[in-house]
Amino acid sequence: MVRPRGTVFLKSTVHDRAAIDWAGVIVNEISLIGSRCGRFEPAIQLLREGRVDVLSMISARFPLSAAPEAFARAAEHGNMKVLLH
Repeated sequence: MVRPRGTVFLKSTVHDRAAIDWAGVIVNEISLIGSRCGRFEPAIQLLREGRVDVLSMISARFPLSAAPEAFARAAEHGNMKVLLH
């Protein structure tokens, strides 16, 4: 879904190998940037205590069927998080 010469940020906890078709990545000169996960326990505790206001970070919510509109909204200036559900 990224344009040619675009960038994909990979943020996940991966514990197994994944089969990837590298042709599109190579031909379209896609940049891949990985980000390792930190410790979840302190973050979960802050969420439990209500010390992090996550709801104010959500700019919009869309059903999965409206994914193109959600991505367009996410690309607009000023949006923090756009959720697909």
